[in-house]
Order: sequence, then C-alpha cells, then structure tokens
Amino acid sequence: MRKNKFLLTALAFAMMIVSSLFAEEEKESPFSLSLTTDFAYYPKSDFITGGTHFSPITGPFNGVELATTLNGFYKINTPLGENMLLRDACVNVSGGLELTPVSIRPKLGVEFVPVPFLILRAGASIGWGWNYLGLEGAAEYNKTTHEYDKLSTFKNPYYDLYAGATFQFDTGALIPGDWSHVLLMASYTVVYMGMAGVDKDTLFEWQCTKTKAQGLAYEAQGIIAYQMPLPLSVVGFMFKSVGYYDGSVYGEFDETFDGAFPEISISPVAQFKLGERDNLSCIFDFSTRRSFETKFENEHEMLSSKVSGTEWYFKRIAISWTHTFM
Repeated sequence: MRKNKFLLTALAFAMMIVSSLFAEEEKESPFSLSLTTDFAYYPKSDFITGGTHFSPITGPFNGVELATTLNGFYKINTPLGENMLLRDACVNVSGGLELTPVSIRPKLGVEFVPVPFLILRAGASIGWGWNYLGLEGAAEYNKTTHEYDKLSTFKNPYYDLYAGATFQFDTGALIPGDWSHVLLMASYTVVYMGMAGVDKDTLFEWQCTKTKAQGLAYEAQGIIAYQMPLPLSVVGFMFKSVGYYDGSVYGEFDETFDGAFPEISISPVAQFKLGERDNLSCIFDFSTRRSFETKFENEHEMLSSKVSGTEWYFKRIAISWTHTFM
C-alpha cells in the first residue's frame, strides 16, 4: 500500500519529549532552538487475506521516511499562586519549519501548563507538497481513472488543526534518587486535516502516503518508561491508536474499506543521551492494518475490497536525532 514515505510522526519524538518534560534542571533562558532529523525504514510485509492474524516480513524493503525540522520554543511564566503545584504554571509558544524531499510545512503551537502533570495544547500547520521522479508530495484520488492526479503545489496546500491534553508523571518527584524515575504519560489529541481546493469526500495523498481523507481524526497515546543516569537514558513501551471518528469521510468506500478503522501500535522505545545537547530516540513499531477478504493488485482494488479483520505486522524502525542549539 505504501512504497515511499517521508514524514516521521510524533512517535519518533515521544521519548525525547517525555524525558525533557521531567528534567530536573530548567534552562535559564526562556527561549530554546533545536534541529530534529527523522528517519524511518519499512520492511516489506505482504497482506494476508482472512480474519485477525499476524503478517510476517516478506521482503527487505518497502520504503523510507526522511524529514528535518527546525523548532523554536519560548516559555512564558504565568504563576497561578504560591502553592507548589501552581507557582510553576507557564505558557509555551512553539514554532517549527519541517522540510522533507517532497514538502515544506511551517507549524505553530501553544501549550498551557497549569500544574506540572497536565499540559493543554493547540496548534496548526500548513504544508506545500511537490511531485517529481514518481514521488508524490500532494495528489488527489480520481474515482474515474482510479489513479492519483498530481495537485498544484501552491493552489492545494495541506492543512491541519489540533487540540489535546497530556497527563504526565515521574515517580522521581516522590522518591529521590537517580534510579527512581518511572515515567508515565497519557495524551489525547483531536485533529482536523484536509487538502485545500479538493472536494470534501475526495481522498488524497500527502508526503507519499495515500488513502488519506479529509475530516476529524484522533490520536490516543500512552507511554511507560524508565529513566536512568546512563548514555542509554530511557527505555520503555509506547501504545498508540489513531483513526477517524466517522468512517463516512471515505464516502462510497466506507462500507468496504471501513473508514473508522483504528491503527494501533505497540512499540519498544529507547533514548540515548549523546552529550549535553544531543539525543537519539529509537522506536520499533508493531502495528495493525486492515485485513481483506480477497487479494488486490492496486490502490482502487484495495479501497473496494471488503475488510474482514485486523492484521498485525512489523511496521518500521524509526530513529530521531535532536540537537539543541540553545
């Protein structure tokens, strides 16, 4: 279903974010600047017809992702009182510029941290994709030809808006010591995504990922990890579920393709601390995808094939390197 992919999702950042949220020392400056480079490798795993099952790896290569993002972050202290839970309340404003081989996307976000264990956040992004050498940064599905037609870079930008909340806790806040840090995080995000200039029920391709639909989606994520005072600073497991609230965003294909199908990932994660300014995060994704009643040869046949269950498979190895400038 996917042959080339160029955007590493928030999963590759998750462990870096968790450990930074529970850092014992705050930076003196309210402003920070960092550069994150993401890479993911996808082995081939053929679809197997039938009900719920596991699909083994059947080939060495099915695609890669590559992206780099320049991130700026500014912290505004907004204490709500002298209480130990309220005195560190703050607002964090962030901006980013993501570049991949087929797209460019500015991002803007804001977070409100009323108490240390809760983050409320919202933001948006807009992206422009281009098409070359068979790689499609932005395209729409043509129901007549059953192909993806290339979209104009500037007339058809991709966009998304999101809002969400994160609960976080570090046992090191209650039990002193370098070896007492069990990190817990749970988050829920609501996202509206779309492609400007195309019909509401038209499927599209963004950053070489096909069968994307315009509509309201969700992302639920949980992490349990252990932090250590070692170069291998964090190890743990991550659970993630993403999907659309209403399968009707797939229009006529909802009945067969099951537009509200949730993609679930269970992933071992690790983070390495490489000096004072560099972190390397690694994720190994075991995920779900739709299982179909019959075999198919192309994208249109897959959309029209009847979903019969859930297929588990090894999805990817993802690596994220972050360098902090200040």
